[in-house]
Amino acid sequence: MLTIRAKHIILTLITFFGIRITGAQNYLSSPYSRYGMGDIMPRTSAYNTSMGGVSCAFASPTVINFANPASYTAYDSLSCIIDVAATYKTHTLRSGIQSQKGGTAYLDYIAIGLPVTKWWRTTVGFQPYSSMCYKIASYDTIGTMGPYTASFSGDGGINEIYWGHSFRLFKNCSVGFNASFLFGKYAKMRQIEFEDEYAVNSIVASSNNIKAFNIDIGAQYFIPVKQKYHLGLGITYTPPINMISKSLNTITTYLGAIDDNPTLLDSLYQENIVRNVHHMPHKINAGISWSKEDKYFIGADFSWANWSRYAVNDISDSLVNSYKIAVGMGITPNANSSNYMARINISWGFNYEITRLNIDNQQIDKFGINIGLSFPMKKSKTNIGLILEYGQAGTLKNDLIKENYFSATVNIRLHEKWYQRLKLE
Repeated sequence: MLTIRAKHIILTLITFFGIRITGAQNYLSSPYSRYGMGDIMPRTSAYNTSMGGVSCAFASPTVINFANPASYTAYDSLSCIIDVAATYKTHTLRSGIQSQKGGTAYLDYIAIGLPVTKWWRTTVGFQPYSSMCYKIASYDTIGTMGPYTASFSGDGGINEIYWGHSFRLFKNCSVGFNASFLFGKYAKMRQIEFEDEYAVNSIVASSNNIKAFNIDIGAQYFIPVKQKYHLGLGITYTPPINMISKSLNTITTYLGAIDDNPTLLDSLYQENIVRNVHHMPHKINAGISWSKEDKYFIGADFSWANWSRYAVNDISDSLVNSYKIAVGMGITPNANSSNYMARINISWGFNYEITRLNIDNQQIDKFGINIGLSFPMKKSKTNIGLILEYGQAGTLKNDLIKENYFSATVNIRLHEKWYQRLKLE
């Protein structure tokens, strides 16, 4: 069974996990998150992120690769893996001559991987699915009513709890799936506020409370080429689903400034919709890799998602199909060396994405460069990782917004004994 130290760690993580679910989303402001349900999170483990997000044809006995559930069969049959990561991110948003800086820390995920039988492994975990956080304001004048501020804001996000299973069909070939429960809430608001203290101001607000089920399926096949060398092939597929949500839409009028105890006048409109249907896209990710056991891994992924399908109650949100390519590698100079520096794993990668956003006939792209170090603990397979990422998203063309960001992620991968049969003498 698990050691007392591991039990204490799991209890701490579960407590943190509960706080995370009940607490509010805490992400940086991004004007591009106003579309759909917000920014879709990467949903890759920290180690895979350090290789640019390469994950489809990757499997490891010490890494929980939840991006492809078929990889779980790589777990040690006598061990439990606990994987947790947290990130601090800073960014700069620029539009013309204006700029805005910000930073925040957040939990990436918690995952626990366990053996069940010789051919069956399971994983349970939590991670954010999407986040929404933006506020945009513009200033103008209407005739005799004078100057006013028009603002658009949104906040919230969707979380995901998943239970994954992987099955070994035959040597070097496995299939798997993640069954997920998605839940959360996001709200959007449009506001018109005049400088004239006697003018009537208004707020149009909507909130969506989502609960839905999802499934991701995957397969992997590793072809032995010669001793310790493998050619890996992987694929994942997320079928299209319909997420169901409840929403509340309101229009409210008031006098004064919203930030200074305004006087509410009237609720002009209020509507409770008990069933909104969010038509989600299907997604495909395919990958190839070349690896040498305990030495290095090189891989590449290609992803596609038909976000043009996305609509709420058959009303589209100007989204288009997205494409992403990722290339990365990891290397350990000598995993069995007595020299500690030789046992440190170094990883790096690059990804480029043509996102689902098309604004003013300008499709938004994004790229990221990653590097990571994984430090092994003495006499243990436990690792502590540090992953750095620099990236850009968006453009200054057509008066749009460009984001430059930098993030630092700390990852802990605990590798503990799960069960050993006692020998009687």
